[in-house]
Amino acid sequence: MAIHKLSPVKLPPRLVISKPVLDYAAEAERNQPYLKPLSSFGIENKQDPLVTGEGWRALLEISIRESLVGLAPEPGLTGHGTQWNTRVSKGIKTHLWTPSSAMVTCPGSMTDGAAKLLSRHLDSKNGRIFAEALKRLTSCDPAIAWTSGQWMTERSGGSDVRGTETVARKLTPEEMEEDDGVDSVGMPLGPWRLDGFKWFSSATDANMSIILAKTGEHSISAFYAPLRRQVKGRNPRESELNGVRIQRLKIKFGTKALPTAELEIKGMRGYLVGKEGQGVKEISTILNITRTGNCIASVSYWGRSLAICRAYSKVRMTSGRLLQDTPSYVRTLARDHVKYAASMHLTFFVVALLGISEGRSSSSCMAAQTNILPRDKNSTLALLRLLTPMAKARTALRAIKGVRASMENLGGIGYLENEDPILNIARIFRDTCVLSIWEGTTEVMADDLMRVVKGSEGPDCLNALDKWVAHGLRVARTHSFSDEAVVLQELWAEFLSYVRTKDREELNWYGRKCLKVLERLVCGCLLIVDASRDGDGVAKEIARRWILRYVISSTSWTDEASLDSRIVYGDSARTGNARL
Repeated sequence: MAIHKLSPVKLPPRLVISKPVLDYAAEAERNQPYLKPLSSFGIENKQDPLVTGEGWRALLEISIRESLVGLAPEPGLTGHGTQWNTRVSKGIKTHLWTPSSAMVTCPGSMTDGAAKLLSRHLDSKNGRIFAEALKRLTSCDPAIAWTSGQWMTERSGGSDVRGTETVARKLTPEEMEEDDGVDSVGMPLGPWRLDGFKWFSSATDANMSIILAKTGEHSISAFYAPLRRQVKGRNPRESELNGVRIQRLKIKFGTKALPTAELEIKGMRGYLVGKEGQGVKEISTILNITRTGNCIASVSYWGRSLAICRAYSKVRMTSGRLLQDTPSYVRTLARDHVKYAASMHLTFFVVALLGISEGRSSSSCMAAQTNILPRDKNSTLALLRLLTPMAKARTALRAIKGVRASMENLGGIGYLENEDPILNIARIFRDTCVLSIWEGTTEVMADDLMRVVKGSEGPDCLNALDKWVAHGLRVARTHSFSDEAVVLQELWAEFLSYVRTKDREELNWYGRKCLKVLERLVCGCLLIVDASRDGDGVAKEIARRWILRYVISSTSWTDEASLDSRIVYGDSARTGNARL
């Protein structure tokens, strides 16, 4: 994929599959988080009620050192100015890291979003407080770095934050004087008191959180709150939870190393972020980033499972030959690799758009040289708003199906829960399943897409996409993709027909269909532009198979089988050793 040149930006060689890292991942899964709610004398434990495993803490430290937060400096790019889209480079690093990370990328993604949100309010009256938090959120030093939670979900509303019941009240000057405490790093506690209950909070071990709370009968606002405060009259190094009680940890199907909890909030002190009543708007800054992170996680888990299948096929003998020499087996892998390639292009196109929207344009970006990335900021923002919910929904569903298929491709080995992280696709599958739920289910993403196209942003978003698709069609026709261009034109017409002829309620009924049509269209254009860039034969075949998926090929089955092998293993299929 040619979104970006990445040669100077990489994790240390083989870190993600090194024995220490994989041992940490296994340990984090084996020694899951637990609670110590009471002291030895039966008193509420406010100091350290949550216990996480050594593996989890070690992986979190590695993640911090590798500078995966979007606004953090990229050590490998010192002196390069603004010519690099570091959203893409960090996205690639995260793609490599996620399957080995025991899901520390979940708080990492929320930390990324919180940093972006606070960076937009440094000129506010709370700017000094936010700047201190931002410094820690973007630090690569584990000794001072913070992670952030994102507390929205409540029992009554779920994904619909309009059902928020947590309330925030501005303290009086007398109340502030009576409790003039400071947080764990000595910054004054905020003038707002938060009380309520958050039903599903990941990153329970975070240092801060962005929280939604009601500030009026129908007014929802966003707040920044540190998780810990210093204990009055004691050593400044001693701290306790800032008005938070962990009621219980969730027992989940997957992501078992990640501490997810129900939280009782009682007297938590925080700061208003942005204007009162604008909480949903403010939190959308975080959601754009966490949903993009969700896309990266999807292709990351899927890519790791496919890598395991490729390595396995080079050593597993059946009926007297290797699996890699069994055409029917390779055919199955090739189908998944085509879908994976499409999801990778979609994911990193959205990631690149996010970077450009933040001013990270790049003369070194090969995608810019093919004109696949928009040149103006308005078009960038429009495409980003339109494509993010679709990409989040479709990459998650495809990854779940893809990882499940990889389990099957390994036979009984794939189904085993074992402590060998190299082959434990079962654990990868369990962790992947959360991705169609976290940050909004498929239904929520479809509703969000329909809200965009039927709302005030709709005309601008559709106009930007129309120009973008027109460019893709021109490239297709110029580079002998005439049949593919016809299909793409029909897909675009079908999507526009849904949007223009149906009211909002009926369009929601077709929501999942619209997600699929838009995915096939956008991925088709991306694959064609990539194939036309250098005329690579495998890239051309991937584009053809993605777009003309139901068209019978005129080539012989042996030629198709040869292409299958090149799609899965590349041109050096017969010389590679079995490795990830």
